[in-house]
Amino acid sequence: MKKLIAILLVAIPLMAASAHKYYFSVTQADYDTQSKSIKMVTRVFYDDLEKVFQERYDPSIKVDKSYDQKKLDGYIRKYFKQKLIIKVNGKEQELQYLGHKDEVDYVVCFIEVKEVTNPKTIEIENTLLMDLFPDQKNVVHLQVGSTKKSYLLNKENDKAMLKLSE
Repeated sequence: MKKLIAILLVAIPLMAASAHKYYFSVTQADYDTQSKSIKMVTRVFYDDLEKVFQERYDPSIKVDKSYDQKKLDGYIRKYFKQKLIIKVNGKEQELQYLGHKDEVDYVVCFIEVKEVTNPKTIEIENTLLMDLFPDQKNVVHLQVGSTKKSYLLNKENDKAMLKLSE
């Protein structure tokens, strides 16, 4: 019995130390030829976004329905404009934050880049949450017509580039 207790006293802290949280977001970006825009949907864990907002802006921010949604949208808009950079044919584009909705574990954010004509290259720099979580991974799925590509971005490699054939 003493042997079992000794093993548990050593094993439990080791197991706890090896368990860790995964930090990631997923962004789907699609070029819509009819509207000539890039439509983006980004999913971010609400608790991670909340922690970043509390660190950067205000410790009282809550990323849930109890918080003033207009204020929350303002924080999301501001943060995304700093951390999500879109370039088309080498030129930085203006993001239009359209809003968000809450899902079980994450916040779904809707963004659009308007007036995109004849894209030859689309570059997405995604550093969401990387300033607070060094292990953050951001998955980007990019689609233009039948061309689809997925990227796994991290602190050392935070840009996705899709080159389209002419």
